[in-house]
Amino acid sequence: MNLKDVNSTLTEIEDGLMGGLATIDVFSKTSGMSVAGIRSSPKACALFNILCERITEALKKSQLPVPDFVYQTLLRLGEEGNVMIIVVDLTDKYRMGMAVDCVKAPLGILVSVVLPDTIPRLRGSLR
Repeated sequence: MNLKDVNSTLTEIEDGLMGGLATIDVFSKTSGMSVAGIRSSPKACALFNILCERITEALKKSQLPVPDFVYQTLLRLGEEGNVMIIVVDLTDKYRMGMAVDCVKAPLGILVSVVLPDTIPRLRGSLR
């Protein structure tokens, strides 16, 4: 793992979200513990790690026509959907979790620009 590159990419994500990033962490799938982050939230890492495992189990049991491997979970929260929680499987060992204020960082910027530009680099830095 190249921790310097991981931290650099997280800073780039923060810059790309124009002040809308509340928190971001790269965390272990095994322990749920953060290995890098900005305004880290250890409790959120542990809990969302468990949630992702449960979502994967539920999808398998439901037999819905979705891929066996769901690498990205997006949850919009609040009456207006102004807060988004994003959890992305980066490798077989790590996930990235973030909370974004969608008023400051438009959804289009997040899903069409920031995530596609940075996820491949994070994956490369974690190998």
